[in-house]
Amino acid sequence: MVMYQTPYTYDEIVERYGDQLANKLKKDPVHRYRMDTGIELIHREPTVEELHRIYENWTNMDLRRKRMSNKKSMELYGLSNRDHYKQLLTEYR
Repeated sequence: MVMYQTPYTYDEIVERYGDQLANKLKKDPVHRYRMDTGIELIHREPTVEELHRIYENWTNMDLRRKRMSNKKSMELYGLSNRDHYKQLLTEYR
């Protein structure tokens, strides 16, 4: 069974990648939400493989977190996470 892995916190990003990247990500609403809440949110990634990894991680969240994530996704994108994932997939082809 695959377990849900929470997104990195701000401090974990600083530790792994340094202040510059952490501060850049902190300014982005998607990454800020993920850092602050530990809840996955589907968003554009540099590669389709990373998008798949994020989506797989999202599917492993509990229902309460998925609902919170979908609420934020609707706020940011006007789409549920599943619908946003499907839309994003078309951009990599």
